[in-house]
Formats: sequence, structure tokens, C-alpha cells
Amino acid sequence: MKMATVKLSKPLTVKGKEATEVTLDFERLTGNDLMAAESEARAMGDQTPSVFASMRYQAILAGKMIGTPADDILALPAADFKNVIYVVASFLLS
Repeated sequence: MKMATVKLSKPLTVKGKEATEVTLDFERLTGNDLMAAESEARAMGDQTPSVFASMRYQAILAGKMIGTPADDILALPAADFKNVIYVVASFLLS
């Protein structure tokens, strides 16, 4: 999977603009991004044994790809959050 677009039920502010869909570009990520996201997730108290299975870790990576803070991803309505996280989890666990 190189790229995926997820439609949102409620707009998300990305770089000062309202977005009704977000694009997750996995080719933009580097190993350094994965390691930085792990450090951030652990600093937030995440103790999931395999960080790839952590929804917080997945939200951090989604935020990096979308260009918005992880807290904005975590604040999405549950259905939108699930849809974004599912795509990231599929990438990480495939």
C-alpha cells in the first residue's frame, strides 16, 4: 500500500484548512518517522508490547502523514478515527 484516502464524516482542520478527506501517503514515512512516533507514543504513556498494534502509535503516524498533530487524530469522531487507524494498522501489520 503506497497511498490511501479516507473520507471523514466531520471536517478536520489541516494546515489551516477544513478537510473532508485525508490522504495517507506511506511513501513519505521513513524509519526515523517510525522511531520518533514510537518515542512519542511511549512518552504519552503507551505500554502496548508491540508498538505496531498501538492505536496511539498509529494515530501519531497518521498525523505525520496528514500534517496535523496526533491529538487532532485522537479527537476525530470514533467512526472516522477507526477508518483512519484501520488503514495505518493494515500498512504496519501487513
